[in-house]
Amino acid sequence: MLSLGALLEHPWSSQVHWVRWTEDEAERIDEVLGFFRRRRQAFVWLVTAKSTPASLGERLTARGLIRELEGRMLASALPIVGLRVNPEIRVDEVTSRPQMLAALRVDHPTWDDERLSPLLEDRTRRVGTDWHAALTHLDGRPVGTARWFIHRDLRGVEFVGAETLVDYRRHGVYSTLVQYRVDRAAREGCTFAGFIADASTSAPILLKRGFEDLGRATFFLRPAQSR
Repeated sequence: MLSLGALLEHPWSSQVHWVRWTEDEAERIDEVLGFFRRRRQAFVWLVTAKSTPASLGERLTARGLIRELEGRMLASALPIVGLRVNPEIRVDEVTSRPQMLAALRVDHPTWDDERLSPLLEDRTRRVGTDWHAALTHLDGRPVGTARWFIHRDLRGVEFVGAETLVDYRRHGVYSTLVQYRVDRAAREGCTFAGFIADASTSAPILLKRGFEDLGRATFFLRPAQSR
C-alpha cells in the first residue's frame, strides 16, 4: 500500500508498507520505483516479517534502496505504568503554527526555514484531526517532540515519531513523551498502543516497561532522484 504525504522532500512523508505479493508479483517493485522517480520524490519502504515474498528486502537492496532503520513492532495494553517521567519537563500539545515550527526545529535542527516550510504546511494541516503532536520544554527551551495518531475504529493509538535534541538525551524526554501520549490516548478511549520502535534506542526502553515485541520491521530508503 502506498501512503503519500504531500510529495514532500522529507522521505518519511511518503511510504510503502504492508506489501504481500507472490514471487511473480514482486516485479511490481519497478512500477513503484518509477512512480516516485517521475516525481523525484524520496520515500521509505517498510518490510516486516509478514511482508511477502520473503526476498522483498533483498530485491529492494538490489535496486539501490538503503537499509535506513532496523525496528521492532511493539504493542501494549493501556494504561502503562512505570515509565520514567521527568517532572521538570513541560509537555504542550501542538495547536498552532508557531508551536509546530518549534517542534520541527527540534526534529530537524540543521534545516533552515525554507527547507522546513513544506513539512510545516503538511503538519499544520493535520492539526485538529486524529493526528496530534507534542512539544517538550526543559531549561526554558524546546528539547523534544513527538507525534501520534488515534485509530478510533480500533480504539488504539499509533506512535508516529519522536525526537530529542542530542544535548538533552538521557534526561527522560522520550519516556516522558511516551507517558504523555498514552495518557492522552487513554482519555480518548484507546485501549492499546502500537508503533515501530528503533531496535537500538527506544525499543529496549519500552520492552522493559511491558511492551510486547511483535517482530522485526525494516525501513528501506530511496533518496529523491533527479531527472
